[in-house]
Amino acid sequence: MGTYADVIATLLAEAGISYLFGMPGSRASVELIEAARKQDIRYVLSNNEAAAAVMAATYGVLERRPGVCSTGVGPGATNAVNGVAHAYLERAPMLLLTDRYPDPLYRYLPRQRVDQERLFRPVTKGSFPIAPDSVERSVRRALQLAMEGRPGPVHLDLPDDVLRSPAPALPPPCPVQRWHGAASAESAAVRRLAAVLNEAARPLVLVGLGVNRGGCEAPLQRFVERLQAPVLCTISAKGTLPDDHPLCGGTFLGSEAPHPLLAASDLLIAVGFDVVELFEPAPWPYSQPLVNIDVVPHADGILRPAYELIGDIGTSLEALTPLLAPCRGWEGRLARAAGAAERGSCASQPAPATGKRLLPADAIRVMRDVLPRDAILTTDAGQHKVFASRLWQSYAPLTYLTSSGLGSMGVALPIAIVAKLLRPERAVVALTGDGGFLMRVGELETARRENAALVVVVFNDGCLNLIKMKQERQGYAVRGSQFAPVDFAKVAAGFGCRAARVADAATLHDVLQQAVADHEPWVIDALIDPEGY
Repeated sequence: MGTYADVIATLLAEAGISYLFGMPGSRASVELIEAARKQDIRYVLSNNEAAAAVMAATYGVLERRPGVCSTGVGPGATNAVNGVAHAYLERAPMLLLTDRYPDPLYRYLPRQRVDQERLFRPVTKGSFPIAPDSVERSVRRALQLAMEGRPGPVHLDLPDDVLRSPAPALPPPCPVQRWHGAASAESAAVRRLAAVLNEAARPLVLVGLGVNRGGCEAPLQRFVERLQAPVLCTISAKGTLPDDHPLCGGTFLGSEAPHPLLAASDLLIAVGFDVVELFEPAPWPYSQPLVNIDVVPHADGILRPAYELIGDIGTSLEALTPLLAPCRGWEGRLARAAGAAERGSCASQPAPATGKRLLPADAIRVMRDVLPRDAILTTDAGQHKVFASRLWQSYAPLTYLTSSGLGSMGVALPIAIVAKLLRPERAVVALTGDGGFLMRVGELETARRENAALVVVVFNDGCLNLIKMKQERQGYAVRGSQFAPVDFAKVAAGFGCRAARVADAATLHDVLQQAVADHEPWVIDALIDPEGY
């Protein structure tokens, strides 16, 4: 007879989950690691619980099934909060499994006693403890809840006495029967909405992360090509429509000066768009009528949809497409020109102050020139991410991965590690600032141990540039935003990684070519002129 830890591992394996990421504690997670081994679920030891949660979230995004993170009790659980919040705001399906003391011990033991359910409730779709009579039900519900509607994290608190207890055998799985209100071309609601779209002279499509999270890229492309409407993709949706597609007009941040396509449009069509993707919180500034096509109705009060079609996004798009006619108001090359103008807005850089450092825009252009078309780029929060969101061209879904909802620093490296584990045939590059890299430099050991042959490009400008720029704009002294000089190439060498320091575009080009062709982790310490932003 197996234990309840075996029940949990069996249910994870039945769901197709093949990795478990974590930093174990000495209680329930020990039982879980052994049970996972029996199910051929690979345990990846991280050096930090928040990084492990980011890894699990990335697994969920790339595999479209819940990733799993396991932590210890108390400090292990609290350390994971940043990564769980990242998963929550990225709409990444994952399970967080935390150790818990047995209930009789928890009630009187003051040491490490943290209300973990309450801790994670604000940043998860659900948070529950398990008991012997609820293990199977709770795990199945957690797996379902993580995926249904907008995906996200679910927390399960695992008392170690329960996980060690003998458990009855699981009954054979029963086929799940579900019915959804599927849209069709014959539906009156779909026909009414198609008429609205056909009446618009210049409709503009805003594509959000719901499209690639739901695997609806092909229906979206057929939809926009039939409508002949230009498309703006959010940061997390970059590549959903290839950046070199004639209808792709660039990246939608929602917080900039009006994009030329937004200014000229007479109808906005939001497809899988989540307001968490708005780069800065602000009132919705656009007055055009808005159509919302999503799996859930808009409930945040930020948008003001005139029309909503709620249900499976791919099914909704497929139902609308045959009823559409090409719109009549856009000039044929306007979308491509708008995308080029957006990239050009980052190209007008001042000359370097010393001539001995790279301009950030030049570095990103070199990276795009060198890296294969299907390369995966991950980015941290910072000014380099703002530049990359405009300059970096993505040609396939899920090839630009970042933290757009939480906007967390330090995610580029753990995301890249998992991307390389799951897509070993692809070039994977983590673009990080020096601040974000300092937060997660320990994960180089994880990359080395797991033979993840990724490339880390560190924009080493010696400061938190977004903070420094804000201080300068407001006339404040530049304080609390600058780092002492660090030679990241030497640091990386200490982890056993290949490394080089570069200060000009030609050297970056050559070193990056070498790094991508290599079969071990690389760190490129790119000296960036901070005045280049």
